Amino acid sequence: MLTISDRILPAPKDWTFQLDYWQHPAAIARVHHEKLWSDAHFERMRKYYTMLANAGQKVITASIVDEPWGHQTYDDYPGLIKWTKQKNGTWVYDYSLFDKYIEFVMSCGIRSRINCYSMVPWKIAFKYYDESLNKDTVFTGAIGSPGYNEFWRTMLVDFTAHLKKKGWFGITTIAMDERPMQAMQSVISLLKTIDPEWKISLAGEWHPEIEKDIYDYCVASKWAFPDAILKERKQAGKTSTWYTCCTEKYPNMFTFSPPDEGVWTGWYTAASGMDGFLRWAYNSWTRSPLTDSRFTAWPAGDTYQVYPGPLSSVRFEKLIEGIQDFEKINALRKSYREKNETIKLKELEAALQTFTIEKLSQQSAHQMVEKYKHLLN
Repeated sequence: MLTISDRILPAPKDWTFQLDYWQHPAAIARVHHEKLWSDAHFERMRKYYTMLANAGQKVITASIVDEPWGHQTYDDYPGLIKWTKQKNGTWVYDYSLFDKYIEFVMSCGIRSRINCYSMVPWKIAFKYYDESLNKDTVFTGAIGSPGYNEFWRTMLVDFTAHLKKKGWFGITTIAMDERPMQAMQSVISLLKTIDPEWKISLAGEWHPEIEKDIYDYCVASKWAFPDAILKERKQAGKTSTWYTCCTEKYPNMFTFSPPDEGVWTGWYTAASGMDGFLRWAYNSWTRSPLTDSRFTAWPAGDTYQVYPGPLSSVRFEKLIEGIQDFEKINALRKSYREKNETIKLKELEAALQTFTIEKLSQQSAHQMVEKYKHLLN
């Protein structure tokens, strides 16, 4: 006998889970033999971005400088803004590609936030075109130096005005990835002098000294937000998430990871009270992604979650299952509280408290998830 529940899961665009998979446009151009930023390239990207939107993706990955991650991937990561220093010493910024790309990704269904990488790239080397020299050149001034601050202040004033004109300023952040706290403090200070409403994203270590200044804070899996801080952040409307990358043995989403670690991710996010999950690479493909997912010294599959086609993967689908479970858990929490069904609520919360990363050293994600799946049915 099959009993059909009267509960309905919302559409992916309405899921509350904050999914942030970083997109890599150039990899799509290379694999499909299309000219970068051509109409054909944009059409190739649409299926990938729509598939990501249907997984509940909330964030657009936007590079405002060339190579924000210092050539760490097989394909280059070009910037979306052209910086030009004119002969008279003034600066102009061409946002035409940035605007086209953002509008395109939004048309695919990803439109909650624009995370701009980065004022603190992995290598301090900002490319721009110098009209006096008639060639591309590179600015390498140290973070926090007068030269660095002036270089970025001019751009940020112009960029702020442009974002406000487009109506995007309120959903845009300046984003940093695993950067030192002193560098973050310097950038935060500069941004607030441009406009105190600038939002900032950080994926990295837990730094209580700057927590209040980070709107979108994503901590590595070895960290946890203190309960009081997490509550304050929720009340302030800030986003608090966690991530895994090449360093964590478990939980993870390598090609050899147990598939249910993706489902487990959703349960752990619900148990911890965090808002979602980040992974650094949706489609940073290797040289031959359909035949070999290894890349340099990183674990196989670390650089991408879906395959050219687009083709999904077991691990990507398992993460979606985990996100759906997260949505179900929170729907049940709300329902139980509203109906004062305290016994059911306590049973669910007790199950969630068993979802700790330490437990994965003793039992598999599959065992942990299967033990409690019935609570959602």
